[in-house]
Amino acid sequence: MKKKLIAPLVCSCLIIVLTGSMALAKANAKRGGRIYQQYCTPCHGQEGNGRGPRARNEALQPPPRDHTNGFYMNMQTDVRFFKVIKLGGKANNLSHIMPQWQHILSDKEVFDIIAFIRSLAKDPPYTPSSTENWGKNPFTSEERQGLDEFRKQQ
Repeated sequence: MKKKLIAPLVCSCLIIVLTGSMALAKANAKRGGRIYQQYCTPCHGQEGNGRGPRARNEALQPPPRDHTNGFYMNMQTDVRFFKVIKLGGKANNLSHIMPQWQHILSDKEVFDIIAFIRSLAKDPPYTPSSTENWGKNPFTSEERQGLDEFRKQQ
């Protein structure tokens, strides 16, 4: 039974990876903010700092993620956020308290939320990774020359 569930999940993740950057580019942070206010602020708070009323009243452990933490936000991929929002924390080896929203929110709405939470990052603010260089050699010309020489020796 589990093998039957893995294939669609892998296909979904692959589709997300391939189309995610395009969808996020078209995402609407303002609309994402309205959705975030409706579904996310009870735990993550109005400012996204992880100090919402539910987090305070129920002393959630672990506490909800602080979306204003620029260091954390810069380390996470959009695909990771998408999976956590859609499938919940438990499905991603995170807190079981984070609910899954796959039956409530559309993929477009999730991308809108991601665009919004990216805007919350402070000190440092979120800086998107550049996809324009995907597939290009990341090394400088001097480094490439050294790699070419190394390959010839092999």
